[in-house]
Amino acid sequence: MKYFLLSLFVFVLCQTSHAQFNAPVAIGVTDTIYSKVLRKKRTLLVYTPAGANNHARGSVRYPVIYLLDGESFFHSFTGMVQYLSSTGVMPEMIVVGIVNTDRTMDLTPTHSVYWSDGEKDEKALHTSGGGKNFISFIQNEVIPHVESHYPTAPYRMLVGHSLGGLTVLNAMINHVTLFNTYVAIDPSVWWDHKALMNKVGQVLAQADYAGKSLFYASANTMDKRMDTSRVMADTAHANIHVRDNLQFRSLLQRDNSSHLNWQWKYYPNDNHASVPLIAGYDALRFLFKGYRLPKEVDDPSLTAEEIRVHYQNVSKIMGYDVSPSEKTVNQLGYAYLSNKRYSEAYNFFKMNIAAYPQSFNVYDSMGDYYLAIGDKKNAALVLTKALRLKENPDTRKKLQTLKGGL
Repeated sequence: MKYFLLSLFVFVLCQTSHAQFNAPVAIGVTDTIYSKVLRKKRTLLVYTPAGANNHARGSVRYPVIYLLDGESFFHSFTGMVQYLSSTGVMPEMIVVGIVNTDRTMDLTPTHSVYWSDGEKDEKALHTSGGGKNFISFIQNEVIPHVESHYPTAPYRMLVGHSLGGLTVLNAMINHVTLFNTYVAIDPSVWWDHKALMNKVGQVLAQADYAGKSLFYASANTMDKRMDTSRVMADTAHANIHVRDNLQFRSLLQRDNSSHLNWQWKYYPNDNHASVPLIAGYDALRFLFKGYRLPKEVDDPSLTAEEIRVHYQNVSKIMGYDVSPSEKTVNQLGYAYLSNKRYSEAYNFFKMNIAAYPQSFNVYDSMGDYYLAIGDKKNAALVLTKALRLKENPDTRKKLQTLKGGL
């Protein structure tokens, strides 16, 4: 069965009901779990791709983004993921936003009562230092909950901004195998007299980060008279954020043994508050470089062999076996079928059956192939197989018409 993309342009008249006008647009669900580690209920915002609830696509599973400060960045990240995946730049992904309760406690790995400028603030920072418990909460409660309730693939990304970025680096340094990729957006590496940054060089020299990737973003928070060269010799507290980010980059540059795949990027036109959106976009483009097909889907020269080789490379990027998109392969099969290039069409439909054996649609499509070449016997076999997996009126009609002619 062909996938159709219908574009419906609706002109709303004055008579449109109030209820219709205010129909909500949902982009995810709110999930709640009780944390034994933190001794409280915690809220998760969860986005799943549309195909996660589409049984016609078979047992598709998705990599997961775990997003700190979920209430702040859930909408922007789900929008980017949805759009970029629809254009083939990156895979469809589940996004899990972890909502804050006590941000200072959860996102600081050590206890400190000093801000970046050296000012002591016991009242505001007295709960700091709960990062160990928070990562335990993610590792032992959030991840198992998500993986048992949603169709996840074995790929995890952790994204955080500011103190959240510090938490990302803390996880990378102290929990090497917990995530595949890390996105630290203008992280607060100044925290507790650079306690975490002081460990980085030693950890990179000893740990193996083969197959792991880090995207590190630095915003422009310097005095306007400064630049990235002069700031390294500066001692003003106001410029500490950029100075420390540059020092962290130096640690990455000196590393020659950890095999960490990393990119550090400075954003001269963005401050600490505006950088998350553009940095998140750039992070996704960096981390999934090479994911996009080498040719457009409608390119008549794209072959099943090229798809097979491409997804071998994609599997290396993701760290697990990734099958080509059922929808994409189906479209390619029908494109060749309409041009009467039957051998190529068969190869694509066969590829989909191998990758998605529980999807009724792949057998229905192969049925169309057999009907096109006049093989009624095999057409009846695969259409019957499709109906065993899911009753569908179009498939049933094709089979009935076929049996009437046998």
